Amino acid sequence: MIQTKNIILLISILFISACGYQLRGKIDLPEELKSLYLQGGSKELRKVLRKTLKSSGGNLVTEIRQAGMIVNVEKDKMEKRVLSLSSTGRASEYEIIYRLEFNLLDNEGKALSTKQKIELSKEYFNDQEEILGKDNEELVIREELYRNAVRSMVDRSRVAIENLKQ
Repeated sequence: MIQTKNIILLISILFISACGYQLRGKIDLPEELKSLYLQGGSKELRKVLRKTLKSSGGNLVTEIRQAGMIVNVEKDKMEKRVLSLSSTGRASEYEIIYRLEFNLLDNEGKALSTKQKIELSKEYFNDQEEILGKDNEELVIREELYRNAVRSMVDRSRVAIENLKQ
């Protein structure tokens, strides 16, 4: 019985590793993205980008001349809107929308891509009896939207770099 469980576990591990599964967080960065300069953008975006780069062996530099690539943020906006109201007139459901527009430049300021647009949204129920918990939930959702936008930004940057090398 124990031997059968071990065989099933071994087969499962082999299937998972063969399909390319990897833990989230670490990103395989090309050399140009290991030193990135963020021009514009909110402090929340900067914080998440710095954390993502650091966990992947990269660095968010403070001077343009140190950068392998520049991300020029033109729009960085988080919005919250009411989706539905309760019978008492209070908001019972919200949607948080994050919009990010940026373009990619090399370290000399030459454009590497056209303007890129990312729009992410998440809905959540606002339980009027658990107000403190919902405030924390909103913060977690906002952080998740920033993380997803940064991941998409890095993926698009990687594609721009690959297109230049071809």
